[in-house]
Amino acid sequence: MEKQRSIVRELSVVIFGIILVGILINLSVPYLNSAKFKDFIEDRGTLGPVFIVSFTAFSQIFAPFPGSPASIISIAVYGYTTTIIFVYLGGLLSSAISFYISRRFGRRLVIKFVGQNTMNEIDDFARAEGTEVLIISRLIGFPLFDYISYAAGLTSIPFKNYYTISAICSVIPTIILAIIFKGLDFSSRTGFTIWFLSLNIVGIIFGLMIRRYINKRNKLKNK
Repeated sequence: MEKQRSIVRELSVVIFGIILVGILINLSVPYLNSAKFKDFIEDRGTLGPVFIVSFTAFSQIFAPFPGSPASIISIAVYGYTTTIIFVYLGGLLSSAISFYISRRFGRRLVIKFVGQNTMNEIDDFARAEGTEVLIISRLIGFPLFDYISYAAGLTSIPFKNYYTISAICSVIPTIILAIIFKGLDFSSRTGFTIWFLSLNIVGIIFGLMIRRYINKRNKLKNK
């Protein structure tokens, strides 16, 4: 019962965050798409892409720090397809760092980065350890990407196996998302709003699906 209440509270916070960021997107799109802003970012040279990749990784390491602002800026300046690549690279970077932190320092340090509620989720993933769990989690569990990385570090899986699975399986949802949203007009408020809301709705659904799968697997292991 307590876990269900925790999920409801978490969903409430997520929905509130989605609404808030959605409003901010609508207010900021004209500025982000302005020639002045694009010129400013492009004048930074390679620092622009480095910032996007680093910010994405940072947001996943210090979950649940939002990574959406970097993606929104990147889409406006570099385009959607390029942004997808940046986000993928940021995910690879964060998955390695989070795994190392978890494996090297354990729960005590991880909980300082993510908080108690997120740590409870990570513990659930860690208890359900296994190659199958990691593969499925990376395929449909992208909303919980950071949880999975930390959880893997608490298990006995070798880093090489973990990272290979993460790199390969994460490509599939990345490609699918690139295809689905490629035709959207991100120069308009409507395009940005459709992308943002669709991504978050799918994220909530997939997040609930992967949690249900993990809980079911843990119950079977406890029998």
